[in-house]
Amino acid sequence: MHFKTRTVVVVGSQGILVGWPGAPVTMCMSPKIDAYPANARAWEAAQDDDLAEASEENSVFFGEGSLFHTAHGFYIGGVDRTARLPPSWPSRAVVREVRGHGTATVTVVARGPEDLIVSKLARLADKDRDYIAAYHWARPLDLAVIEARVAECGFEEPLARRALAFLAGLPTPPESTSAGPVRTAAVVPSHPAGTHCAFLMDEGRSVSIRAWNEAAGLYDVLDNPLGPAVVAQDGTSAFLIDGKALPREVWDTHPRVRAARRGDLSGYPRPNWAPPD
Repeated sequence: MHFKTRTVVVVGSQGILVGWPGAPVTMCMSPKIDAYPANARAWEAAQDDDLAEASEENSVFFGEGSLFHTAHGFYIGGVDRTARLPPSWPSRAVVREVRGHGTATVTVVARGPEDLIVSKLARLADKDRDYIAAYHWARPLDLAVIEARVAECGFEEPLARRALAFLAGLPTPPESTSAGPVRTAAVVPSHPAGTHCAFLMDEGRSVSIRAWNEAAGLYDVLDNPLGPAVVAQDGTSAFLIDGKALPREVWDTHPRVRAARRGDLSGYPRPNWAPPD
């Protein structure tokens, strides 16, 4: 890949498709996908040009009017971490593994649905209002949750009042509207709190445990020193440390596993935000 990473963060409205492939068509019509490589900071630091920006590089090679756009019919909007988001959003991110050409697998990370709605409330352009209304009609929003996320974002008072007034004015969806797909319960393995987070994958068909990556500001490394890092509904599991799959007996004697069993997680960075209560 161009940026030498297999993790991509989608921050725009089309990120809804990561966790909700069947989202209403009115929410999915944009040909633009706002995204950035998870290693953007490291990539920029490695360039000879001190002014190099991953977002500009992205726009040149994959943006509107590029050869990529012509070939695929959609384009990548070069962005940075600029959206208004609750600091704790990585713990609620939606993650999907996408197999690309050959054997390469790309990890796509997107904001959770409520966090995506909050970022749209920060701007509230006409297209944002339409997007939120379409979402609410198909999957009624928990307005109390959205209000709490708005508060966590620290919206300026006029902005917060405007956002909450818009939410209060949303029409009531029909009673037949589903709140979302029914997920089959998946077993979440024991994992260290604070340094690791559990994610439902493949629309609930598996669970992955990922370690915090401070450089990327994401939980994006498959790893779990207290148990399997991947568990599927059929009972299959995989033991990984730093993304590398290990035989159970090798994993069991790994120094990080032994240290974690003693409560020592000094080998793992912690998020730069306080986990929600």
